[in-house]
Amino acid sequence: MILSSVSAILACVSAANAALIYKGVDWSSVIVEEKAGVSYKSINGTRQPLENILAENGVNTVRQRVWVTPAGGNYNLDYNIQLGKRAKAAGLGVYLNFHYSDTWADPGHQTIPSGWPSDINNLAWKLYNYTLDAANRLQEADVQPTIISIGNEITPGLLWPTGKTNNWANIAKLLHSASAAIKDSKLNPKPKIMVHLDNGW
Repeated sequence: MILSSVSAILACVSAANAALIYKGVDWSSVIVEEKAGVSYKSINGTRQPLENILAENGVNTVRQRVWVTPAGGNYNLDYNIQLGKRAKAAGLGVYLNFHYSDTWADPGHQTIPSGWPSDINNLAWKLYNYTLDAANRLQEADVQPTIISIGNEITPGLLWPTGKTNNWANIAKLLHSASAAIKDSKLNPKPKIMVHLDNGW
């Protein structure tokens, strides 16, 4: 009885692994780390680019966070295009995570990027145009993400204070603007659009 139960469990685990479409890691900081002198070694001790190590060990997708105008340029769109080209060259898919902020966006911080308007109509229009331009630049660079999340950990809303959860209509308008931009973009094929929540379970 125990052996048959163990066999059944192993069969379920094997089926679940086979069903996983995305096997990924967040490698957003790899360029920052490399500039600081960090290097990576395979299991046999050979120095290799991280993307090659990931691809050789079953990873098929890398997650990259995008900040609008971060201090120093790390994690901006240019940074992510450079990183995305490396991922693609290694055969990895790219999951792009727009934070729609100049720094971390999470349940405690969803700050509108510097220079962006705060009234809902102009903010939604700015969000649309930023996302459309970013998507078109990714296509021009031959980096087509398989997934794009429109916001990061947005359970309490996004682009505060305009998009806080005390105004669900504003949140809906912002999410519609961002998703419409991806659909209207030149990206081909079109990526899946994700609404990213923290504690999603």
